[in-house]
Amino acid sequence: MKRRSLVLQLLQAGRKTMLSAEGGRLRFWGIGLATCLLALALSGLALAHATYEGREIRGAARAPQMLSESQRSEAVALWSWGTDDVDGRQHAVVYIEPLTSDAPLPPGLTRWPEPGEAVLSPALLKAGEREGIRTRYGTLAGTIGVEGLEAPEERFAYIRPRAKLLDKQDMHPVAAFGLRRDGIASLGESMSISDFSVFGAGLAGFTLLPAAGLVVAAVRIGSAAREKRLALFEALGAGMGSRMVFTVGEVVVPALLGLAGAAVVISPSLVTDIPFPWVDFTLSVQDARRAVPWLAAAGVAAFVVLAMAAVLLHPRRLAVGSTRPASRVQRQRPWLPWLFPFAMLFAVRGSELAGDDLRLPVYALGVAGVLATLPSVVAALTGWSGGQVARVGGKLGRPGMLVAGRRMAAQTRVTARFVAAVIVMIGLAAQAQLWTGLLGESAANAMTTRDRIGTSLVTISPYSEVRERIREFTAALPSDAGLLLARQTTPSGNGDETLAITGSCAALKSIGLSCAGGGPAMDGKSRDARIAELLRWTGGGTDSQVVAQEGRVDGAKPMAGESLTLLAVSLSGDDMSVPRLKEAARAHLGMRASAEPLGNSWLMGATDLAASGAWVRLLGLIGACLTVLAIGFTALAEFLRFGREAAPLSVLAGGNGIFGSIAAWTLLAPTLVAAVLGSVISLWLTAPITVGGRQPVPDSLYLVLAAGASMSAVLLCLWGWRSTTRLSASWRPVGD
Repeated sequence: MKRRSLVLQLLQAGRKTMLSAEGGRLRFWGIGLATCLLALALSGLALAHATYEGREIRGAARAPQMLSESQRSEAVALWSWGTDDVDGRQHAVVYIEPLTSDAPLPPGLTRWPEPGEAVLSPALLKAGEREGIRTRYGTLAGTIGVEGLEAPEERFAYIRPRAKLLDKQDMHPVAAFGLRRDGIASLGESMSISDFSVFGAGLAGFTLLPAAGLVVAAVRIGSAAREKRLALFEALGAGMGSRMVFTVGEVVVPALLGLAGAAVVISPSLVTDIPFPWVDFTLSVQDARRAVPWLAAAGVAAFVVLAMAAVLLHPRRLAVGSTRPASRVQRQRPWLPWLFPFAMLFAVRGSELAGDDLRLPVYALGVAGVLATLPSVVAALTGWSGGQVARVGGKLGRPGMLVAGRRMAAQTRVTARFVAAVIVMIGLAAQAQLWTGLLGESAANAMTTRDRIGTSLVTISPYSEVRERIREFTAALPSDAGLLLARQTTPSGNGDETLAITGSCAALKSIGLSCAGGGPAMDGKSRDARIAELLRWTGGGTDSQVVAQEGRVDGAKPMAGESLTLLAVSLSGDDMSVPRLKEAARAHLGMRASAEPLGNSWLMGATDLAASGAWVRLLGLIGACLTVLAIGFTALAEFLRFGREAAPLSVLAGGNGIFGSIAAWTLLAPTLVAAVLGSVISLWLTAPITVGGRQPVPDSLYLVLAAGASMSAVLLCLWGWRSTTRLSASWRPVGD
């Protein structure tokens, strides 16, 4: 009983100590914030895992149970799938045809659509409104329910083709819906997103690591009251166990408040779907509710980690002595900063001079060298800039600048660590964006083709041998569009590939071809840009022979070693409406017919990379803010310790404005400098890596990260100003 009473007294003593002085308050709120952010980071991983798991569950529920051709008579429906895109983003389309009146419905549908009807997901309907998605696949028959979608924002469509366009031989017989071993699970949105291991690693790197750094910084913040209480414990002969209980008593209340704050942030996701900013993603309430046990485990883990960190990493008690501020002797290797410019040159120029096989390893080695030598450069610049700030402050009669500059020059380690951490975080975010959004050569060529010819030439596939379908499609074309037939020999590597183009004289002339027919059309130098790009993408090469002939485009039969492709060309050379061509192709040519600009599949891949880049920007912003808070808390604790020593300055300066000036120069100004330096260095490092002259890292990334870091620094600055002001108000002169 006495032991239990002693434990309770120690816990209560720890709780009272946390709020007894300004340093204790900083430790209190720092631990609370660290617990909250750590719990949110762990909860983010739990929600991400639940989201991926939910995708698999809902994807498996709508996957067809395939039958073999010998079992076609047992099928209750026919099923097939394809792809389409809206605004450059690919989505899946599923063709369905019931064979019995009681055929089971795919999840998300309330009835089988009639022939010529389509059911779209709400996100696809919204995204394709400008492109006329309501009528592209036929008559709109409703929207897909959430149980039939992998995610609330998934773009997905069920199409029941018109009877005359239905191709049963191109569809698979199915017995029901719901994954079996022979089913298809990876269909839809999950086909174009990264695995959980990749996303989870990025989420942990940008959120969990900075949150853990904030935990370490928060538990290592000391206070005068805490040091006195620990000294009393030692004098009374208290053992290690008593000090551990006392430390746990300190962190219980702020940690519980932090968990409560995390619960408040997470709770809306358990009530409704939550859309995320900048990324086309909505967190499903079903997935969030499935993750409740893991969310509870994340909270418990955050509390345990915080308590263990507080016990194992508690700050050493400072010796009580003189209150006169003293600079610390800080040693660093004097030659290390001189390696920084060589590392920069090695990363930027070395990768250009290295061969193709060594280019990326040389670049990665150079970037690692830059990030390794950067802190020493920052420390040297901090000491030099502190002296300059003090000199300017002395000339202008600004005591805040004078004191802040002297402090920066004498104690460079805290400021240098703060600035270097922000720069490194911006650099890592830029590198993640670089390698995530790095286009392949084909994607870069596709973007170049789009810039050159736009949509003035569009390929129509597949070619239909039914004359009436091509005639109907030709009649549905816009007045400014002409139809051509491209007959190409299969590339054999012998250099004798030819491209024969047939069509009306007006359509041939619009792309610079002669209507006479027979001989070669023109040489490579004088060809129309659309012909050159067509040759680039059809595999024959830009040196292939082109032959033009006026004639009909319907009723053609491919010969051995030939392929037939329809081309829609703009007679005026202006861009055509690709969505309108897609709708006409699906309405008249076939259920799978589509119209695409040259290299469109690679352009859609580039769009997927851009979506991944949006996640990097969002996570990079979170990481930058957390890094400023984590390292900034250490700087703020040092600032408050200095504030206790500098409290008499409020009397000499005639007010508390001096503390605001000191906080601005020691907390805010270094962050702004770090944001600028981080952006410039990252821009320099990412400049050598381009494909097709395109830079994968947008300028907006640097602006977003710099803005997030600066706002976090403003909060720290205001907190430091308020805390030192309270310290100065409680200061009273005493005799030595």
